[in-house]
Amino acid sequence: MKKNRIVEILILLTIAAVAAFVSYKIYYNTYVKPNLYTIRFHDIDSIIKGSPVRLMGIIVGHVRNLTRENDIILCEIVVTKPNTKIPDGAVARVEYNGLGGSKSIEISPPKTNDSDIKGIVATDALRISDFMDVFQDVREVLVCIKEFVNGLSPKATVDTLRAISEAPDFTIDANKTLDEMTAKQKENTVKIRHFGKFQKEMEKIIDKMSPKNNRAK
Repeated sequence: MKKNRIVEILILLTIAAVAAFVSYKIYYNTYVKPNLYTIRFHDIDSIIKGSPVRLMGIIVGHVRNLTRENDIILCEIVVTKPNTKIPDGAVARVEYNGLGGSKSIEISPPKTNDSDIKGIVATDALRISDFMDVFQDVREVLVCIKEFVNGLSPKATVDTLRAISEAPDFTIDANKTLDEMTAKQKENTVKIRHFGKFQKEMEKIIDKMSPKNNRAK
């Protein structure tokens, strides 16, 4: 009887385990899997499992899992808010929220109508070092502007104007050359006209001296 009792308990436990597994699979395929999204980040910036996921500022889910694939972080999120679907081409980024510096994944609507884009597109997280690089570039530009303004002293301006006024006028020679070319062109045109008249006169003389004209006379 003792052995039979143990067998019955094992059978009941097996049935319960199978029922639980089947129930989970049904629940997973019906409610979880359709609401799973995978985002490929290059830098997850301290996002952890359970970090909130926001769609246009509204919490719609959380981070379910994080895995690493070469130099890519695969961030799996699940949307738990009912009747919420994230469209293809939506943009995801890491943002700070609150005074405590907690981080979440912020998702914004697609910025393109390209139908070839599938899934959620990730943008790299901005770090303080990125802002420092930008400030450094701005600082270098301001230094260049300051040096340029400092160079515009009254003395430097006067010297520049004086150098321009004392520079040789190249337009004089250019105008002279153009005038000579125009005069040559006019002269050649006159010669061509005279040559045309001479040619016509020669043709008249040749016509008069030809045998046909003599017979006709």
